[in-house]
Amino acid sequence: VACSLPSMFQSSCPLEKRTVGVVHRDDDKLLAGYTLICNGCETYLLDEDGRVVHEWRSSREVFTARILPNGNLLRDGSDNADAVCFQAGGAAGYVEEVTWDNELVWSFAMQPNTKHLTHHDVCPLPNGNVLVMVWDRLTKDQWIAAGRRPDLLPHNEAWADTILEIKPEGKSAKIVWRWSIMDHLIQDFESS
Repeated sequence: VACSLPSMFQSSCPLEKRTVGVVHRDDDKLLAGYTLICNGCETYLLDEDGRVVHEWRSSREVFTARILPNGNLLRDGSDNADAVCFQAGGAAGYVEEVTWDNELVWSFAMQPNTKHLTHHDVCPLPNGNVLVMVWDRLTKDQWIAAGRRPDLLPHNEAWADTILEIKPEGKSAKIVWRWSIMDHLIQDFESS
């Protein structure tokens, strides 16, 4: 008899009888340890046989997550319902840390989300801070003032990448360092 239940319910189903989830394992190619997978509002910690060891649920879609040395989960969260001007793959909006039991430790969002939005990835640092990628929504006039060629702006805006280092403080986080592409552009098409 084949096991056709979703992999999260297959803890007692032998690998060779599975029809979904992890159905084959090659120990010569396997990296020992666990795998963290984000799927919609759920984040799953899987063992080497694809069995769910632990799961976290978010009120937002999660694109990326990391398990921290203290066992907590660092994750992003989609703000696409509220930040309609950033309809793009990887658009997030929130960065938060939750405990093993999914209780909020702290949460961070760039505001207003019509001008800034976190996206794609987060990177925990050894000092406890977090690097976060952010899109800054700039108008055509702002880009032209920075030296961008007007013919390369087919829409009335473009998004600039910024990297933030945030430091958790209480239930939120504050920005302690910022790098923006806008501070490093060189205008070289017009001599005036």
